[in-house]
Amino acid sequence: MVEWHPRRLARPVEWLLAVPGHAEPVAVIRRLRIAGRTCFRAVTWAPTSAGRELIGYYPDGDAAAVAAWKRYLEQNEGRHERASRTHGGTDRGSPGR
Repeated sequence: MVEWHPRRLARPVEWLLAVPGHAEPVAVIRRLRIAGRTCFRAVTWAPTSAGRELIGYYPDGDAAAVAAWKRYLEQNEGRHERASRTHGGTDRGSPGR
């Protein structure tokens, strides 16, 4: 017999979007009710609300997660490109290798 627990009534309100291997999340997604409708707000990660930047409001959690992920990729595009082109500060394929 399965026992009932009050935890079954709990619904998540906030999620952290995290990248494996990163010490901190990259975004926070929160479920809200605005004018009687449920929506999801995505913001960049910072330890406090004051340091977070609005990404946007979305009709569902999936859309909020996709937008937050795209924002993360856009903000880190240059860093990833530099890392893939260099190794130890030397361009790959340069004459010194």
